[in-house]
Amino acid sequence: MRNHSVSFIAIALVVGCGGGEGPSSSTTAAPSADVARTAGGEAIKTADGNAVSKKAHGKWKSALDEFEANEKSGWTSAECSSTAKAFERVSDAQGGGFAEALYMAGLSLSRCGDDGAYDHYEAALKVDSKFCKARVAMGLRDLENGRMSQAKSTFEESIKDDPQCTSGYTNLAIVQRAQGNNDEALKNLRRALAIESDYLAAFNQMALLHYDRGRQGKPAELDLAEVVCRQAQMLDADYAPIYNTWGLIKVYKGDVISALRYFQRAIMLDPDLFEAQMNFGQVTISFRGYEDAREAFARAVALQPENYDAIVGLGTALRGLGQFSEAQAQYERAEQLNGNRPEAYFNLGVLYQDYMSGSVADLKKARSYFGEFLKRAGNAPEFRSSVQNVNTRCDQRQSKKRGAPKCRPGRMQNIDISIEAMQMAG
Repeated sequence: MRNHSVSFIAIALVVGCGGGEGPSSSTTAAPSADVARTAGGEAIKTADGNAVSKKAHGKWKSALDEFEANEKSGWTSAECSSTAKAFERVSDAQGGGFAEALYMAGLSLSRCGDDGAYDHYEAALKVDSKFCKARVAMGLRDLENGRMSQAKSTFEESIKDDPQCTSGYTNLAIVQRAQGNNDEALKNLRRALAIESDYLAAFNQMALLHYDRGRQGKPAELDLAEVVCRQAQMLDADYAPIYNTWGLIKVYKGDVISALRYFQRAIMLDPDLFEAQMNFGQVTISFRGYEDAREAFARAVALQPENYDAIVGLGTALRGLGQFSEAQAQYERAEQLNGNRPEAYFNLGVLYQDYMSGSVADLKKARSYFGEFLKRAGNAPEFRSSVQNVNTRCDQRQSKKRGAPKCRPGRMQNIDISIEAMQMAG
């Protein structure tokens, strides 16, 4: 699955006069007759200043066409491998010293989640140690694996090596935003846009930053976030992540119908956008649109098979559709994936209390699951209402007195009442 924090922009090779100039003092020019040139006669160079041969340039154009065709039609494992090899042949034609081609070979493999992509990024950095996109790609691996401080250092290094590294500024801003340093994040996003005024990934992150501020009690920031979304839409009406962000803003504003429309638009443009599938599923399930939710969560699970939240979401959609054994399988799958999280236990408790046979055995099983939920939920604020829903105990004698405050028994007490009634009756 692709990382949407950095949108793909076809790498442009440097155009220089005569093939002799270049940013690197170690430039080794190809023989003049073998140098690829523009229609105006200007030599085409790699980022580190080496003149590109005609053979390598021809293969480059062919490989880039193949990459862009796959971007439009969708990638398969075979196409990822084929396109990567096409870029490898570009580098071979240039004598192995073509950082851009090695990077693009890695990017092709990354479209199918192939870890071999990082070998190509490292190879690109050996050719050109200051190559921005390859350095940022290595930082993204650290970020995805939870090594935030290491990722931050890598993004800072990419900017130090190349002050024009827009993806470096943008991803550094992502880290800073995650750390709560929104002011510095905003500065770096502005730096990225000063370099590349239509860099959509920076627009998306800027909208998310204003969205965060809006949720922190600054409602005017939500309006500003929508302005940024609108600007990005005007630049490219087919950029999927911006619609996902726009949908989040609408949800927070309470305009759920518009939010659904934006999430649907994001999914239509990019069915592989995991966040949009998750958001659409969560909103539709709140409206009991269980079939739509099932489709969205199933796609999310296909994209990230070990994503706990997607698996639990799929289980809940299946439960709403009356597919109880299938729902149970998903909750148990989530439990096996991460037994320390409480959500799967809560949902298994609900399943056994509300949707199974209603027997004493099933109710006892529900009570057991709720007990496991309470152990893991603890005092975490995000589970406070669910803990109360499970754990509230009412004094039944006091509740019957006139004028006594109303008390609604929690799930555990209701289970105990039901079991006691069945045992007395039986």
